[in-house]
Amino acid sequence: MRRMLRRSSSGRSRGVRSWLFAWCLAGLWACSAPSGCACGGFTPLPQGSFTGTKMNSAGAARLSAQGFSSLNANASTILSVFAPGGVMQVPVPCTIQQTSLAGIPLVRLAIADTGTLGCSAETCGRMNGACDPAIDVGQAVTLTFTSLTFAPKSPDVLEAKVTATVQTGPIPISSAGSSNSGLCLFAGRAKFTVDLDTGRAAPPSTDLALDIKFAIDTKWDQLLSLQVTNVGNAQACSGSVVPPNCIDPDDMEILNEGCSALSIASIGAVKTLIINQLTDSLKTQISDALAEANCAACGPAGECPSFDGGAGVATSSCEPDAGVCLDSVTLKCVPGLLGAEGRLEVGQALAAVGAQEGAAIELSFGAGGNAQANDAGLTVGLRGGAKEVFVADCVAPATRPAPPALALPDFDLDAPGPYDVGISVSDQMVSEVLFRAQQSGALCLELGNETVSALESGLLSTLLPSLGKLTDGKNVPLRIVIRPVNPPTAVVGEGTVDGDGKPLDPLLRLDWQGVEIDAYALLDDRQARLFTVAADLSLPLGLTLDGCSGVTPVVGSLMGAVTNVRVKNSEMLAEPLSVLQNLVPSLLTLAEPQLATGLTGFTLPPFQGFQLQLVGARGLGRVSGTSTYNHVGLYADLLSGGQTCKAKTKRVSSELVRTAVKSKGSASLEARVGVQYSWRVDRGLWSTWQKTDTLGRLDVRHPRLLLGGVHVIEVRTPEGETQQVVVR
Repeated sequence: MRRMLRRSSSGRSRGVRSWLFAWCLAGLWACSAPSGCACGGFTPLPQGSFTGTKMNSAGAARLSAQGFSSLNANASTILSVFAPGGVMQVPVPCTIQQTSLAGIPLVRLAIADTGTLGCSAETCGRMNGACDPAIDVGQAVTLTFTSLTFAPKSPDVLEAKVTATVQTGPIPISSAGSSNSGLCLFAGRAKFTVDLDTGRAAPPSTDLALDIKFAIDTKWDQLLSLQVTNVGNAQACSGSVVPPNCIDPDDMEILNEGCSALSIASIGAVKTLIINQLTDSLKTQISDALAEANCAACGPAGECPSFDGGAGVATSSCEPDAGVCLDSVTLKCVPGLLGAEGRLEVGQALAAVGAQEGAAIELSFGAGGNAQANDAGLTVGLRGGAKEVFVADCVAPATRPAPPALALPDFDLDAPGPYDVGISVSDQMVSEVLFRAQQSGALCLELGNETVSALESGLLSTLLPSLGKLTDGKNVPLRIVIRPVNPPTAVVGEGTVDGDGKPLDPLLRLDWQGVEIDAYALLDDRQARLFTVAADLSLPLGLTLDGCSGVTPVVGSLMGAVTNVRVKNSEMLAEPLSVLQNLVPSLLTLAEPQLATGLTGFTLPPFQGFQLQLVGARGLGRVSGTSTYNHVGLYADLLSGGQTCKAKTKRVSSELVRTAVKSKGSASLEARVGVQYSWRVDRGLWSTWQKTDTLGRLDVRHPRLLLGGVHVIEVRTPEGETQQVVVR
């Protein structure tokens, strides 16, 4: 029966998994495949599952009260996932039940005593008074749904209310055990069929309420596990409980097939027994369907996970027919990860900036750890972790203490306005990824003129005249080596801007202390070190929302982003230390175009008929007594049906900027008044949105402009207009 259910519900399971994945895991914004993230450079884990340490407070996902309203307004979309065509087949297995019938207090009945498929006699198992899983195929009950609504229910329940008709067809029932039943005065086996069709009497349907608990499976890595804890209204009508809030016994027909000892007085008891059996079966089968929507899949070689949660090792094995992993003790599905995990080949992704070859980190991010519900909505925690594949020889091995657990964020408190869906990633998770990236060697960067063609001594000649003397006036290749002595950390801000679009508090600040930078020049066919500097970096980052569901990483002002500069090993140059200190920000921006290539914008994909329309990005979960926050949050509305989400149309314009004048580290652009602009220099990261002053001047300040040569400044508007201007 379990195998039959898996085969029959595999399509529904994939749909349910896809919907839950997309809702819970939109936090991995660019990844949407239920089987794992398919982003560039993100590959499946060779060992099958993540083996590093995880944290419960990696992020969270929320469906607000408004979101439930939007969901219910388009419930047919979700209904088609659970029950394609509005129809669900619920198998009722053969079971032995005990009741009181015809004055006999202990009567054992075999319910759904069907025998083999198409069987019509005891010789093949039909009504033989025994339940044999190898013989009795059970009875398929048909539920035809006409409506579906969802509601959050304290403390961690999603209540699904459905209106459905129930049709069982004739369910064969027989007295269990001896062929001579007391019901038949010991003259033979009692045999009868029960046929339920809720359409027989008005009203034609029944209202059912399924309580789906968002449980946390402590045995299996604190992953989210869906369980049906209650099926409301699935009881026989009696007294004040009337249809459609119950199953009407008048909708049930009972026919004798054996002796005629089944009296009228017994029919009510039989109906109640059958209804209770149907209720239990419905609860079990829907629970199994939900669990199997999130079963852990077997690995390519049949491998399955194990987990040591401190109370003994839990093991599982593969069931080949279904391709899923079963708990070795309970034989139930091991919960799969509603999320994504895999290996990020960071060295490959950052090869253009000289990241160490082979540098890689493994990531896991999915639903688990915690779940809460009340009338205002449902929030599910996201559990995640990161691990370097190996510690690179360019960094000192280090450990990071486990961060303190965070409570689930209050999305409603910090929301920028009404919203349907909220998704967050914690600063703890971002810092963990940065730490593992540093340990992997991904931040050991080396730039040369083979990747940055402008990286030659002539680029610095105006700032370092003595360099020209060392090269005999020749233009020789330079090399910049960045050594990450310490890992970066993440600090989340409010993410607010003023009326002119200028950031008041960046959404995310990456702090990187003690970075060491070596500059080399090719002199006499060898790399000669010109100087070494150590500095602290503070990089302000944000997200701009483009069109309907586009997200673009942007950078705040880089002027003043480099502090505490210390210079050493500069004996070859004649310039004072202050000149070298001022040069550091410009040298670092040489890597910006390559980094921008790896931080391109993306569009949140549609899922199961819904499209996300982004409404805001900001910090949430303020840290008491500070101006910082625990989470970076995205807020969105759900669009479905006839609602459309129009993305902006990109078009090149020659009317945005009329003139551009460069002066040292800045450029003044004359542009249209009253328009918001974002800009970038030499294909680096885009800036936050800014307005011109009252005269139409847009001030572009960037350390790259301090360097000699030709620079290309691109500007764009929220409406999608773009233009390039060249300055020297």
